[in-house]
Amino acid sequence: MPDREPKRTVPLAPGVRLERQVALRQGYLVVTAGPDAGRRFLFSPPRMTIGTADDNDVVLADSTVSKRHLAIEEAAEGCLVRDLGTTNGTYLDEHRIREAFLTSGASLSLGATTMRFEAPRENVKVSASARTSFGAFRGESPAVRDLIALLGKVAPSELPVLVMAETGAGKEVVAQSIHDESKRKAKPFVVFDCSAVARELVESALFGHRPGAFTGAGETRKGAFQSAEGGTLFLDEVGELPLDLQPKLLRALEKRQVTPLGADAPVPLNVRIVSATNRDLREMVRLGTFRRDLYYRLAGVEVLIPPLRERRGDVAPLARHFAEAAGHDPERLTKAALAKLSAAPWPGNARELRNAVERALTLAGDRAVEADDVTMVEEGATGAGGADGTRSLEAVEAEAILATLRRTGWNRSEAARVLGITRGTLAEKITRYKLRE
Repeated sequence: MPDREPKRTVPLAPGVRLERQVALRQGYLVVTAGPDAGRRFLFSPPRMTIGTADDNDVVLADSTVSKRHLAIEEAAEGCLVRDLGTTNGTYLDEHRIREAFLTSGASLSLGATTMRFEAPRENVKVSASARTSFGAFRGESPAVRDLIALLGKVAPSELPVLVMAETGAGKEVVAQSIHDESKRKAKPFVVFDCSAVARELVESALFGHRPGAFTGAGETRKGAFQSAEGGTLFLDEVGELPLDLQPKLLRALEKRQVTPLGADAPVPLNVRIVSATNRDLREMVRLGTFRRDLYYRLAGVEVLIPPLRERRGDVAPLARHFAEAAGHDPERLTKAALAKLSAAPWPGNARELRNAVERALTLAGDRAVEADDVTMVEEGATGAGGADGTRSLEAVEAEAILATLRRTGWNRSEAARVLGITRGTLAEKITRYKLRE
């Protein structure tokens, strides 16, 4: 398969947070007259549609309102209301308009319905949670408890969530936890890794295809969107999505439908989107490598997971959790081992910590884990082993992989998950180290 073309991507700089940890922009439309009087609708940028058809963001019972009557979208200059070609028109403060900018408190009239518009504003005041876990995501530091409080408010909603974090910080864990604590928890949670699919197959993998749509398309494929119907679609590493495919993703999100390759008609969708990236999408928007409208569509709520080096108080609790999850008594981790773990820089974040804990438990055998059992990737020496009895990184890695394979009954998919690597990487290492069942 051809290599992907180079992208101008902007990583999150180590140790540098974005402008704010979370951003929740909300406005409201309050119905003051008409059949729906008294109702209050949430407006989360970038866009919402209003009408009587079921596929609108705001569905009104007023028979004098068109099926798709008007749209409100956030632009650089403010919130823009646009009439969608109706017969009886849209009125802003008693003046009929095709499109106009809204101010907070403006009155919109459509048919027999009148609504008051309250402009979106930042709402980031979330009290720290007493909880130290949210689904499988956990931590005891103030930053994580603030994050858990926010996730607890966001999960029950239908808002799209953009999770930003460095590699290994737990983006998928947060996404899965949002799904598990939402109203969609009984429906599928589908992961689509935008960085792991060949460029020419992304469209088919997302939207599906019909037989004969392209060479090799011998049977119907649903695609990630349809597979997640009723549930949550997690778009991992969304910053890696090629620029020319971003409009197609945006169209699917706005219209709430996809047209599989080779199909004659679109398929309606009912999915919630959670996306994640280790890139600074705002900077990518500025550079022109990521669409501004798609960014706004994905970032209904922004969540930043702090890197592990900025919350060292979470290292020891996480280490004990990883030990227990691997089937070991967490008390086997001595104070000295935990102190060494807590002092490490953890460039690979929680994933690297989990691997280090499982490696230390394996090397310690049945005894308690001491500081000398804790090895970091950068500590490994080259070569097969030194005269002083030290072992190479390769020897330590091979032993850890073999122990994990044995513990999982040589289930390669499960072993790869535990080790935090892909199944292909695991297969390559099994061959390189000549591991045998």
